[in-house]
Amino acid sequence: MTSPVNHLVLIHGWAANRHVFDDLIPRLPESWQIQALDLPGHGQAPLAGHFDVIAAADALAEQITEPACLLGWSLGGLVSLHIAHRHPEKVRALCLTASFAKFCAGPDYPEGLNNPALAKMIELFQQDYHKYMKQFLQLQFLYAKDQHSILEKVLPDIVKHGAPAALQSALDALAEADARAFLPQLPQPACLIYGGKDTITPPRMGSYLQRHLPNAQMHTLEKAAHAPFLSHADEFARLLKAFATQQSMPV
Repeated sequence: MTSPVNHLVLIHGWAANRHVFDDLIPRLPESWQIQALDLPGHGQAPLAGHFDVIAAADALAEQITEPACLLGWSLGGLVSLHIAHRHPEKVRALCLTASFAKFCAGPDYPEGLNNPALAKMIELFQQDYHKYMKQFLQLQFLYAKDQHSILEKVLPDIVKHGAPAALQSALDALAEADARAFLPQLPQPACLIYGGKDTITPPRMGSYLQRHLPNAQMHTLEKAAHAPFLSHADEFARLLKAFATQQSMPV
């Protein structure tokens, strides 16, 4: 019988850092061992050369010391998929939010975006990271009950390290990465949580993952956008805890 797991690893998305989860963590069970990691070239994590999704997966896997449930947001979800594929002994379950197997659309992948607007944000972030990260987050909180309170909790620690060194190379890697081929090989249970108002990673990207992962369930928070764990933190935490219970994590 598989032993229970109480280790949760949080992996943030492009242009952010581990502090984006600061508002979610207090809503999770105290019995969980929670580890929030910085992607290479983000937050306090150094970047050696250019950002590479597989190299990022391997670097983060080295920091995971015991089997865990991975919670990956956006690019962090893509990296989580690669960790599950390359280091299956480290991953007991996956929770992917506002994420994808492939970001850009193609002839065989209409679920992707045709003209991602993220490239335009690089110059803005480099110009004034605090100002434009605040604006970016505010767009994700349009339907949140208390935008100001959420921003006060997470924004100062997100922006204190300045614009991530990996802004451009991580975006380049995101545009090229494609995890579709190995999805059917991932045995780990997966919980997919999407925002119904998300225009960056629309729910159709989650539907694709649900169809191709062997053991996946999907939930859509209709009024959430690209950061449901922030804008609808209580609902998100309830879904995560329900999924954790199914995986024998103590709640």
